Amino acid sequence: MIHDWISPRARVVLGLLVLLGWADSPARGGDPDPKSYWDVSQIRPGMKGTGRTVMVGTKLEEFQAEVLGVMKDVSPGRDMVLCRLHGCNLEHAGIIQGMSGSPIMIEGKLLGAVAFAWEFAKDPIAGVTPFSQMIQYVRSSDRRVAAERGLEKSTGRVSTGLAPVLPVIDEAFDPHLKIGLPAAFDPPAPLSGVLGGMRPIATPLAARGFSPRSLEELGRRLEPFGMAPVSAGAAPDRVVREAGDRPLVPGSPLSIALVMGDFDISGIGTVTHVEGDRVYGFGHPMLGLGACELPMMTGYIHTVYPRASVSMKLGSPLKVVGVIDADVSTSVSGRVGPRPDLLPLSTRVKTGRFADTRTYRVQIVREPRLLPTLVLSVLTSAIDTEGNLPEDLTARFRAVIELEGRAPIVLEDVYSGPRFTGVMGAAAMFSPVSSIVGILTRNPVAPVRIKSIDCDLAIEPGRTVARIESARLVSDVVEPGGKLRAVITLKPYRGEPRPLEMELPVPADYPEGPSEVILSDISGSIRREFHNDPTMLEPRDLDGLFRVIRLQADAVRTSVVARIPSPEKAVSVRGRNLTELPGSVSAVFSSKRDASATPLHRDLVTTTRTGWVIEGSQTLRFNVVKDAGLSLSLPGK
Repeated sequence: MIHDWISPRARVVLGLLVLLGWADSPARGGDPDPKSYWDVSQIRPGMKGTGRTVMVGTKLEEFQAEVLGVMKDVSPGRDMVLCRLHGCNLEHAGIIQGMSGSPIMIEGKLLGAVAFAWEFAKDPIAGVTPFSQMIQYVRSSDRRVAAERGLEKSTGRVSTGLAPVLPVIDEAFDPHLKIGLPAAFDPPAPLSGVLGGMRPIATPLAARGFSPRSLEELGRRLEPFGMAPVSAGAAPDRVVREAGDRPLVPGSPLSIALVMGDFDISGIGTVTHVEGDRVYGFGHPMLGLGACELPMMTGYIHTVYPRASVSMKLGSPLKVVGVIDADVSTSVSGRVGPRPDLLPLSTRVKTGRFADTRTYRVQIVREPRLLPTLVLSVLTSAIDTEGNLPEDLTARFRAVIELEGRAPIVLEDVYSGPRFTGVMGAAAMFSPVSSIVGILTRNPVAPVRIKSIDCDLAIEPGRTVARIESARLVSDVVEPGGKLRAVITLKPYRGEPRPLEMELPVPADYPEGPSEVILSDISGSIRREFHNDPTMLEPRDLDGLFRVIRLQADAVRTSVVARIPSPEKAVSVRGRNLTELPGSVSAVFSSKRDASATPLHRDLVTTTRTGWVIEGSQTLRFNVVKDAGLSLSLPGK
């Protein structure tokens, strides 16, 4: 009976709650009674017990287990119990993905969780994580979190847990700008050497609503975590109503969500033990995040899919019942009752002038190391769901990233050209949003909270791209305080050349002599901005970080940008920009004797919007001459 699988201490607490009428209030779970589970040193070959799991629906089924032996120190501080399983058709299906966490009881005491298996095994032999070590690592995670919170309260500092800053790449969002990002998150190394290739049982990742293309990319990114994304569907409404509120008990499905809403991604495993409001499961990490905040959900198993390698449970999440707050090397663990803090994302997609606008809404876990990938996967699926895109298209895009305590970041742009069509076209359209999310959530400067993300994308057939084919100045001589007139020839895609005139003011204090004007698309303009002020790529505070983000977010691809080098002298000294310095002072700071000073350059910028996405650049030279008109009228001039 299920009653037998709840620890004695938990049964006493539950009985008191019922008697006192407090059964609706979540109990705070302490540590399980050590007498209710085995110490590894007491385990001997030949001991026999039973396990619990769900093969279909939510019905608990028993299988048998026989201890083959104990493997000590398979990794630092980790032991493994080898068990041969039979029953529940395991002789045919083998160890099953989704069984992770299935508890094994011997003589009324909990041994541990089914957690490891061989691929292509002929016999259902499992590696079992001792429950004593599951408790140990969860307890350690709880202490660490409590200590960090105490430190934050006493010092006012918030620990971000970020890796050291890496050098940045001098690029715009094409490709992504990586501003001071920490090193990429390394998932825990699988125990691939254990017993000649036994591995943690892969967690089936049920993905609903995702296109095959985005699912394939998601699988590639999550494969190092031991995740196996599979296309799945939601459970019927009837099942959600009838089974969604059933309590989590040892052996029942345990679902952990990453995305919820019109698109859904959730991992499926099994509950190992419940102590008060504390739930233990899996017997191995899901993602190896340590302290985390992921939705803990009840689940439903549709069927078991037998495979030659490792069979798989096909399941669906049902209802959120709490929060997974520990994802450690021996288990996942959470508490029943709390609600997870998720990031709301909505997007509207219109794929033709006469097509209906479709709206998609989701909530995504705020885990910094996963959030950019999940945001990009959701947004690209919103496009893929609408079917094949035109070979030549123009997309008008707007995104608003709402922030707590700061003005929102707004991107408003037009995309067109070969980069935004084909297999990777959808990802290219939304990559700026994903990049900004990654920069904000993983920046090493200070925590930034994103309140919400809202996107609009309207796609029309036809390529509206124009290349800067040539350019000339009406006159290559100008007086200080005068204006340069440039005539630019734009060559639209499959169209006739079009002239574009620009007037470029020259300041009254501009020095005499030769100079140049650079006419370019927006990407070239941003690259020059970084070249002029390299300190932007190493922001020292949030203001500096947002300055770089907004520089790119405010850029529009339909612009032609003219830049004339400014005579203004400036340097950056220990992170502070000193502008409008006399030439002699700037020279002293910029000398090799002061290595802390970085020369800065400024441009006079004029921007003109067009009806095309602009590509290319041209550089023109001119002379600044006082009384230029008089000079031109003199004989011999």
